Amino acid sequence: MAGVELELDRSGGRGLAEQIRVAFENGIRAGVLPAGRRLPSTRRLCAELGVSRSTVAEAFDLLRAEGLIEGVAGSGTYVSRLARLDGGGAGGAAARPPSHGRPVPAVINAFAWGPGLDRFPFDDWQRIGAETAARLRAFSGEADPAGAPRLREEIARHLARRRGLVCDPSQIIVTSGMTQGLDLLARTLLRSGDAAVMEDPAELRVRNTLLLAGARLSQIPVDAEGIEIDRAPRFALAHLSPVHQFPSGAVLSAGREAQVLDAAEASGGWVAEMDDTSLLTPPRRPILAGPEGGRGRVVYLATFSWTLFRSLRIGYLVAPPALIPRLIETRAAMDFRPPVIEQHMLEAFLSEGLLEPYIDRMRAILEPRDRALATGWSEPPAPGVRLAPRRAGLGRLLRLPDGADVEAILRRAAARGLEPRDVSDWFADPRARALLLGFAVAGEVTTRRGLRELADILQA
Repeated sequence: MAGVELELDRSGGRGLAEQIRVAFENGIRAGVLPAGRRLPSTRRLCAELGVSRSTVAEAFDLLRAEGLIEGVAGSGTYVSRLARLDGGGAGGAAARPPSHGRPVPAVINAFAWGPGLDRFPFDDWQRIGAETAARLRAFSGEADPAGAPRLREEIARHLARRRGLVCDPSQIIVTSGMTQGLDLLARTLLRSGDAAVMEDPAELRVRNTLLLAGARLSQIPVDAEGIEIDRAPRFALAHLSPVHQFPSGAVLSAGREAQVLDAAEASGGWVAEMDDTSLLTPPRRPILAGPEGGRGRVVYLATFSWTLFRSLRIGYLVAPPALIPRLIETRAAMDFRPPVIEQHMLEAFLSEGLLEPYIDRMRAILEPRDRALATGWSEPPAPGVRLAPRRAGLGRLLRLPDGADVEAILRRAAARGLEPRDVSDWFADPRARALLLGFAVAGEVTTRRGLRELADILQA
């Protein structure tokens, strides 16, 4: 197969992914697979070997970790031109990049944040891009500040099918990501000195966006049932993530949801609910999709950046009809309209039915990756270390002892090829220390290896 001798031993003595990895590594190091050679697709390998795609993906993850293969977006997977080859191979020692005395990372991309791109249908996306460019004259004039009408129609259909959220396309405004949606709300609804509420912990840019709008900000703790809204003052705007609290993973309970809506009505305020779960099976419906419809006080925020790829800066909000004219007026004053070409590309991607099968494929891939992260440690590797029981977005929160030297941990992690994210400043308590561990980029084998490496670091 592609110059590689590969007969799988299914007796259970050695994992199938490891056997595939060894066969390809031997072929690369022997020069049978020279630098630059394109490898068979995962689909083809699955068919020829009779294994699952996740098994082949794990093997390729390990080969990438060793620097032996590399992916080229929209093209395929190739033997790396910088592969670390042993002497006697096709490239010999000359093909080995200089190390400059630095240790070679044992794991690559373990815990990296964001959606993995190895399964994204870039061929379809590039085709749509070429077709959109050919029609550029048709939409080269002024655009709607609320977003392309056909894209809003497709988003409304998607929400009804996938999130049970039924709305009219006129209630949707396309934004340049979820943060801009919050910024749009804050500029429209807040005046300097108005009270705003956010969860603790929460993304730093949520705090910054509300502060830049002149809000008098209160950070309200989150427990297993979500935001403790009974501890909040009266507010003009509250930001929360009820479906999966980010980054703790808490899910807002039905009782807390009612309390949030009661508090909004008593305050005469608004609720901005963030939903980042589209690549994963959500544990609950959005507040706006509930039986009370948010009581006319809720604005729903979501983005395609965490569903497709991070550089696609297209998000959207869904608001009560009475609020839409004010939001559009603010939007027109901010940057007038969202990116035009990307909107039409995304509309075609949705209308061709490419998004939902992609989400289903990714859910089948991401669920076991998340389980590998959640079950990788039989017990905490050190006192005061706690891995969140629920995922948040595409990762899980790892709490560290208060005052832990996170910078030292990150330095040691980087030396081993690990990429956890420091989110300590997402907490109101300055003593809090925490990391965010992503599971979407690396396969199960790489994640488990990464957890072993991280445990060694935390035990040191």
